[in-house]
Amino acid sequence: MSYQVLARKWRPRQFSEVVAQPHVTRTLENAIRENRLASAYLFTGPRGVGKTTMARILGKAINCERGMTPTPCDECSNCRETAEGRSMDVFEIDGASNRGIDEVRNLRENARYAPAKGRYKIYIIDEVHMLTEPAFNALLKTLEEPPPHVLFVFATTEVNKVPATILSRCQRFDFRRVPLPEMVAQLRHICEHEKITIDEPTLFLIAKKAEGSLRDSQSLLDQVISFCGQKIVHAEVAQLLGIVDHELFFEGTEAIAEHDAAKGLALVEKIYAAGYDLGEFLEQFAEHLNAMLTTRITGDTAHLIGLEAYAARYMQAAQRFSEIDTLRHLKIVLETQERLRRAANARLLLETALLKMIRLAPAIELDKVLEAIQQAPAPASSSSSSPSLVEPAKKKPNVIEGSVASGYRLVPQVAPAKPNGGLFGNLSAKTLTPVVEATPVPVLRAQAPPEVILQEIQAQWTRVVERVSTRRISLGTFLGAGMPHAIIEGTLEVVFAQENGFHINSINNQRLLIQECIQDATGHTVRLICRRDETGSLASNGKAQPGTEANGRLERGAPQKTLEEYFAEIPALKDVAEALAGELIRR
Repeated sequence: MSYQVLARKWRPRQFSEVVAQPHVTRTLENAIRENRLASAYLFTGPRGVGKTTMARILGKAINCERGMTPTPCDECSNCRETAEGRSMDVFEIDGASNRGIDEVRNLRENARYAPAKGRYKIYIIDEVHMLTEPAFNALLKTLEEPPPHVLFVFATTEVNKVPATILSRCQRFDFRRVPLPEMVAQLRHICEHEKITIDEPTLFLIAKKAEGSLRDSQSLLDQVISFCGQKIVHAEVAQLLGIVDHELFFEGTEAIAEHDAAKGLALVEKIYAAGYDLGEFLEQFAEHLNAMLTTRITGDTAHLIGLEAYAARYMQAAQRFSEIDTLRHLKIVLETQERLRRAANARLLLETALLKMIRLAPAIELDKVLEAIQQAPAPASSSSSSPSLVEPAKKKPNVIEGSVASGYRLVPQVAPAKPNGGLFGNLSAKTLTPVVEATPVPVLRAQAPPEVILQEIQAQWTRVVERVSTRRISLGTFLGAGMPHAIIEGTLEVVFAQENGFHINSINNQRLLIQECIQDATGHTVRLICRRDETGSLASNGKAQPGTEANGRLERGAPQKTLEEYFAEIPALKDVAEALAGELIRR
């Protein structure tokens, strides 16, 4: 006799042998026991969880020669013929190859005749969603009012493609994925009877690879036995199934935590040299980060089923990252996994993603920042006032990405007390207590004056254009025809000659990409807006004409007044501004 694969050899023969579907087996057993069978059933769920198997067991239970019973005997001719797929009363039809209206018409004609041996004529249509729309329509009437001796069982993995008119005429059962512990128990049971030596971690490895499909896990076990023989070794199974060594994941998170780019690139080289599939590595690395996140949130390692040996290391690694940082890293991995499908150079994409995670600055929640500022000790109040809210301290500021420059201190204005009347007459000097010398907190970045930012962007404009050209060459060509001329309320204005209207439209449609390149090249985050040069100061070659710039922006009529000039003209305006500033800082 030829060899029979494990998936067929260990196919359930009784309702009690079906794994992880108690809500289906209990309902069908009670329906048979109480003679409350429906005319049509719809079994839906992922592959390999027992839909067709359940339909066969239902056929045996109904047509067993010993009577309708939830436990068919498996010995009579009807049970054996149904189990072997050669019964004259139980028809298994492939919906993919018998999907037309003609096949449904033949089914309707044959359904009128009484069963040959059993009590019911049972039609099992697998992958029923593959039927055409005319075929479904031809089946409707027969499905709603079938002959008393006919029962339909439909099985599908894509229930969303089944028409609602069909669904309304069936009892629907949703099969679930087989949980990991139950799948491991079934594989262990098979190995014990097949005299196979295998350890528990290897069983978990096979079950996890099957992704909830019991049939897939049995097929994988068959493959592993053919590769390893009667004694299965964990390392050989990992090699066969392409499972990435868990040590590599911990090396990756260690490189990210230490911000060690060299170690990250060495890890990519090791993965590439070992021959691992890079998409498989990213998928398992995402699972690794998710396990770390769960460990961090719950403070427990009970979820690490099959990875108990790494529980202590997961607990240690989870403490090195905050929840927000782990989520950011997980997002980068998932985005890279999606882009990998279209990438020509997968290794370059993996290196870029890993370096991005390594260079990612730690995040701190805004609530913690505000709490640290509020808890900062307030020094003795000073009666002197300063015209600016932020003035440099004696120490030279050290502006670093993602941190507050320790050389800046907050100096709020203190409004003089008003005896009565006025817009802020009810605010006392005590109310406007200054808050000075804010504690440095590593999340904010000291904001340079717009003129300084503009000069830095102008100096690095060639690099910005080059970065844009590497990502989209035509866009970089268009951007090279413009010049940055002003920063107004955080918005960078880039002006173009009158004849460059097409350039402006193209760039405005791709502003996010250019803003990202500006941030990469200069470290400044600005919004971008492009416009024509209305003053005629920009030549067609994109260069500004002499005498048209004043303080980093194009002249627009009369020169702008300073705040001091406004305050000199309207003394009350200065009092209002000082009171507003003090109140805002106090809050």
